[in-house]
Amino acid sequence: MDALAVAGWHTITLAELAADLQAHRKPTPKTFVITIDDGWSDGFTYALPILHSHGYVATYYVIAGRIDTNGNLSTTQLKALIAAGNEIGDHTMDHLSLSRLAPAKLKFEIEAGAARIAQATGRWPATLAYPLGGVNDAAAAEVQACGQMRMAVIEAPWAGGGSTSPSPRPTALPSAGRSPAAVLPAAAVPSLPPPLQPVYETWANRWTIPRLRVTPSTIPANLLAELNRYG
Repeated sequence: MDALAVAGWHTITLAELAADLQAHRKPTPKTFVITIDDGWSDGFTYALPILHSHGYVATYYVIAGRIDTNGNLSTTQLKALIAAGNEIGDHTMDHLSLSRLAPAKLKFEIEAGAARIAQATGRWPATLAYPLGGVNDAAAAEVQACGQMRMAVIEAPWAGGGSTSPSPRPTALPSAGRSPAAVLPAAAVPSLPPPLQPVYETWANRWTIPRLRVTPSTIPANLLAELNRYG
């Protein structure tokens, strides 16, 4: 975050990006979106102070069935995150791969998750992150049909994932995806790999927006080198 701030990068939420795309507005140069998945409580106790110190905001994707449970974000914390300018997005009810579910269960995971978040925050989620990157045509169509949904994101190509459990609690920096730029995978340390293919979000591809993962192993110089390709 220090390196990004010094280089002049600033943040918007994914809901704000969706509004820009729908209105055919190009985000200002050096704009990116931070996403933080799963809804661990240290997204509030640890990540929020770091975001605030840089004037940054994030989109938090919360597993709705774990709100107000031990180690996860509470209703009070979710409301405080929104008050600080952050977005609370849907990460489904139970963190299951949506591409593997029967129609009734698929609908439940998306809509019940969104409804639980709305109950806790007073705001219907505008965006969703597919758990484990699990998305197919049926899942994307169900997300599109859900309430006030406007955009959804998938996982990093190298993030993998074959478990239906939440990501492990971070021991250092929490995982975060961002858009519109990409980052280098941890395997790239210490040298720069060939540049990743740029991915630009559009209103047409809003239900399967790619995002890439920043890990504790990400080197700031490598991250900035990738970001600077987007200007």
